[in-house]
Amino acid sequence: MTPVAIGLILFSALLHAGWNLIGKRTAQSVRFYAWAMGFGMLLYSPLLMRVWSQVSVLPIELWWLLLASGLCQTLYMVGLAKAYSHGNLNIVYPLARALPVLLVPVLILLVYGQSELLLRDVFGMGLIILGSLALPLTYWRDWHWRNYRTPAIGWVLLAAGSTAGYSVLDSAAILIMKQQGMSAFDAGSSYVVLQAISCLLWMLPLVRWVFGESLRKLPDFGWTLLAGCFIIGTYLLVLVSMSMVSEVSYVVALRQVSIPLGVLIGVFWLRESMSLPRLQGLSVMLLGLLLVSL
Repeated sequence: MTPVAIGLILFSALLHAGWNLIGKRTAQSVRFYAWAMGFGMLLYSPLLMRVWSQVSVLPIELWWLLLASGLCQTLYMVGLAKAYSHGNLNIVYPLARALPVLLVPVLILLVYGQSELLLRDVFGMGLIILGSLALPLTYWRDWHWRNYRTPAIGWVLLAAGSTAGYSVLDSAAILIMKQQGMSAFDAGSSYVVLQAISCLLWMLPLVRWVFGESLRKLPDFGWTLLAGCFIIGTYLLVLVSMSMVSEVSYVVALRQVSIPLGVLIGVFWLRESMSLPRLQGLSVMLLGLLLVSL
């Protein structure tokens, strides 16, 4: 990976941990994420308007990928909101971030029939997954498979699977946009706004008719606006970095540097507990991240 791609991903990880803190501390509702996504879309919409002449002539395949990606992004937000309502940030956040590291390479193999990952990368990703398994534990002697049969873990699995889905879809979409002559920044900045629109098309009916949440009641305006800015800004950096790597699995893996940030925020800001297994698990995950980023 190039230094520029690594720098973009690291900064996006910081923003990602920030908006997850806001989501956990301010509200654990799907409505909150719908409003945040709407604000973020409006804030960044000039980036789409700037290159609309190029976007409007993109092939139909791009729009189908965008629609599917919006559904995955919606399910991710739903899973995250519900997981935070059942579990702590220092458990939910690392698991939701780590599991796609395993799922994305599997999807790449299924879709493309090949992978450019090295043995070192696979080993590093394996360490990230092993480390994540220790996060729900308070004591090693308490380990049991039932520790992972909780509502929070179920919602985390939905969020992780959805993350893997939109990561692969978005990588394919960005490739199409670049093939049509768009630069990395133009493709990423316009696509992230389009994805927010697609996400809202799926999310708004879910909020109203599935979860029964009223959209008229606006969550805390300042925090919701800041979360929207961070959500869209985070993924803008990720999409641009996707265009600089040979396989999206690298981006997904390195993004997990936000995991220790999220855990530290949970411990020092939200006063959540940090057990020895969780600390050891984080150490293993950091080693895996180092191997993947080399």
